[in-house]
Amino acid sequence: MPFSSKVLEDSIRLTKIRRIKLALYVVQAIMLIVLGFVMIFIFGNAQLTPVLYLPLDSFASVMVLLLLVVCVESFFFRIIEIRFARSSSSKHLMAKNSIKSAVMIVIVAATVTVMLMAPPILSAIQDGTSRTSALTVSEPVEFWSRDPLALQRMVEVQATAVHIVEIYLVEGAVYDAYKDDISQLSLLRLNRNNDRIEGSVTIDIPKADHQRYFLVLNDQENPGSAATVTIVRDTSDIFTGVISLLALAMVVANIAWIAYLVPIERKYSHGSIYK
Repeated sequence: MPFSSKVLEDSIRLTKIRRIKLALYVVQAIMLIVLGFVMIFIFGNAQLTPVLYLPLDSFASVMVLLLLVVCVESFFFRIIEIRFARSSSSKHLMAKNSIKSAVMIVIVAATVTVMLMAPPILSAIQDGTSRTSALTVSEPVEFWSRDPLALQRMVEVQATAVHIVEIYLVEGAVYDAYKDDISQLSLLRLNRNNDRIEGSVTIDIPKADHQRYFLVLNDQENPGSAATVTIVRDTSDIFTGVISLLALAMVVANIAWIAYLVPIERKYSHGSIYK
């Protein structure tokens, strides 16, 4: 085959490859939008009223997984593009730009991985987002099991009091029905074995997608007493588990990609006009 014919054929193939890549990315972007709607509004039971709740944790895991797939796909498309590039300069530039992009992805993905896996950072986030409130008979404490975006969940209540009092953790519906009947709230409390504050007590909060809770104080033993409660939050298990592992996989994949590209970049750098 004459040289000019081969160059033309390779150029046509390269154009087709780029069109296929663009079409595939568009399809995957549409898939991400559809999956986001399904994960948030159908499986996640999202709601806009009366209280905003948009669980983004499951959607985020799907998004990161799809980004990993797109990242690996881009490796194969780049390999084909380098193969059908018409000059050493083009091959060198493609490899060089791909290495730069991979380095940036490694930095970002590694940062995310460290933030989601490092206990000191998670502890700092937990301490910074914990909420402390005063609890009295006339002012119960209301909270939700998860934040509006499902990035964190409430894991426990740490309560302290100077005088002996009782504290009840009840569901929102129970409180609405019996808020004026402390005996019923006591019977329907969720903390069956640790409702008495003698200095301090820790109450585990049941896992729930989007549940409203109330903390109610019973000061019958020491009327007029109050308590201090701290609601401890924890980062979503999906972020610290699934997403952190996917981010780590992104790091490994791009390091391997860089190792593959470096010899190619060096090979074509000698005859390249790009330095």
